[in-house]
Amino acid sequence: MNVDDLHSIEDYSSETLRELIRRVERSHKLEQMIYRESELDEVWRLLDSDIVAASHNSAAAQDLVTLRKLIIEAHDLIGNDSNTVDARERLLQAVSLV
Repeated sequence: MNVDDLHSIEDYSSETLRELIRRVERSHKLEQMIYRESELDEVWRLLDSDIVAASHNSAAAQDLVTLRKLIIEAHDLIGNDSNTVDARERLLQAVSLV
């Protein structure tokens, strides 16, 4: 796992989120933060798509909305403040939802 590379995000499974957490924990440089933001953007995009698909099932859609909110918060913490500690906490909360 190289934090100096942008990693492809295929899903938002607990394994994918845990790998992302490990990269967030090891990211300290501006370029690394940008890569983590981009990876979170992809998780966010995948969630948006699934929220639309789940809109007929309000309980499932609500869980996905909560998950997306945590992903957005982690994204903003990294992007605005380079705050990997709090971003990690949001991602750990997200893992508990998947």
